[in-house]
Amino acid sequence: MACLTFATEKPNRIVSINVCTDHLLLMLVDRTRIASLTHLAGDPHNSMIVEEVQGIHLNRATAEEVIALAPDLVVAGAFNFRPTVTILRKLGYRVKEIQLASSLQDIKTNLTNLGQAVDEIERAKALITVFDRRLKHLTYRSEKKPLLFARYEANGWTVGQNTLIADVASAAGFETIGERLGFTGRRYLSLEQLLLLQPDLLDLGYTWKESPALASEKFKHPALSELLKNTALVKVPNPAWACGSPYTLGALARLRRARDQLDSLGLRNNTL
Repeated sequence: MACLTFATEKPNRIVSINVCTDHLLLMLVDRTRIASLTHLAGDPHNSMIVEEVQGIHLNRATAEEVIALAPDLVVAGAFNFRPTVTILRKLGYRVKEIQLASSLQDIKTNLTNLGQAVDEIERAKALITVFDRRLKHLTYRSEKKPLLFARYEANGWTVGQNTLIADVASAAGFETIGERLGFTGRRYLSLEQLLLLQPDLLDLGYTWKESPALASEKFKHPALSELLKNTALVKVPNPAWACGSPYTLGALARLRRARDQLDSLGLRNNTL
């Protein structure tokens, strides 16, 4: 039998099946209204809210598990767990899908959309006001040309235009390799190409030292060690890039600090 829900009711048993919506939901509603968040919310490599989710039931986004939780609202990402979302909708459960943030503006849009879905629009507005105030404070406003920033990940992946990382980098006074080379989204970049581009600031993520996998073998290459002698290194937690939320401003703060130091001190061969 279908589960009947009513859009006018304020949801009080909310289940999130996406780690990005986990972050937003925990900011927007009281813990007592959250029936479950994803297991990734408790993983420090994927989440900025590990401490905050202690005591909250964590799920693996299967339809069977979600149904057992008897939710009156399920919050999902727009592109993940499609079988679960399809089943839940066929059974009559209320599902709200949130788009993946590709810009800082998208973060505000997602806060508004989710705030409406959970009947917390005033709290969403308050979060956006704080977000805008901090964003204005952190935005780089010098007339100096952008420096080159590279987020270089396992298997040689980097990012280009129309991504959250590119928007954050731009706000901090940098351009990404994708903007320099003219590509959008994510793309493979060889270590040789990286060396030729000579970025001013490099973010290698946690994998370059902590992940004993073939995907991170490039990080052990002596050529990369040589590059790091003349390139500033910034450490941004992976979850700050993976999900668009107010926590993303923490990544912006690190890049802005790095830009200011490069401007004022000409710092290279250092961890910023």
